[in-house]
Amino acid sequence: MDKVMSWEEIEEAFDGEWVLIEDPECTPSHQVIRGRVVFHSKKRSEVSLKMRELPRLHHAVFYVGEPPHLDFLINIGLPGGYGIYDWRDSEATQSK
Repeated sequence: MDKVMSWEEIEEAFDGEWVLIEDPECTPSHQVIRGRVVFHSKKRSEVSLKMRELPRLHHAVFYVGEPPHLDFLINIGLPGGYGIYDWRDSEATQSK
């Protein structure tokens, strides 16, 4: 996507999705005014993977709409390393 969109346009186009915005223009209180949506998905993990593929530029990730209920698994020193994982993206929850 090469079009710069206002936050209102982003809300209308991507309600209920995570969006990756390049060079977001924000208010002093960090509310997005406008930016270029370079990727969007219903899964936060997909947006995170896409962000790693892009060159290190000024990007921000936002959820559009009512915040989702998040279930997290916090791994503190267990095999696999440290990290916070979105439990909803795990294979165990996909079969429910």
